[in-house]
Amino acid sequence: MSLIDLDRPPARRRPGRLLAAVAVLAVGAVLGGAATSYREYRARSSEISVLVLADTGPQSNDAGVGAVVVRGKVVDASLTRRVTLVNAGPLPVNVHNLSAVRYGLVVQGVERKRWIKHGQSVQAEADIRVVCAGGLPFGRLPVTLAVQTYDEREHTAVAVLDATQWNEQARLACDRDLL
Repeated sequence: MSLIDLDRPPARRRPGRLLAAVAVLAVGAVLGGAATSYREYRARSSEISVLVLADTGPQSNDAGVGAVVVRGKVVDASLTRRVTLVNAGPLPVNVHNLSAVRYGLVVQGVERKRWIKHGQSVQAEADIRVVCAGGLPFGRLPVTLAVQTYDEREHTAVAVLDATQWNEQARLACDRDLL
């Protein structure tokens, strides 16, 4: 059984406090959601994914070939070849340089701006210098890319270039005997 005290006025509910508590919770949820969205945007805007592919088109072998000759024998060969840069990331990026260095081999991209939208690709030239005595065969090369995002932040990305299709051209350049 309950006891009712008649000397005391009934307890009033205060709708103002309840409304204020609900408002504070709503504002907290909005601010928390905005902070999370901003963090996700920042993470997404710094996400970079670029593929580097050796060009296999009909003109891919038309670029120059050079050599350093000592006593009638080619010791270093240089080739200029095309690569295709594919933006596999979510946002546009500017790939303005590429390089790969390994014993006997240096691949250097020509520095220039190349804005690439998501899912699109562009062609770039790569200068290849190979020491004939130790730089062949090429194989899969880790390529370092200098990349800029729309917020003008600089990033470094790494991709793998399968350069095996250039082996025969480099071998031919190295095997020439020049008198």
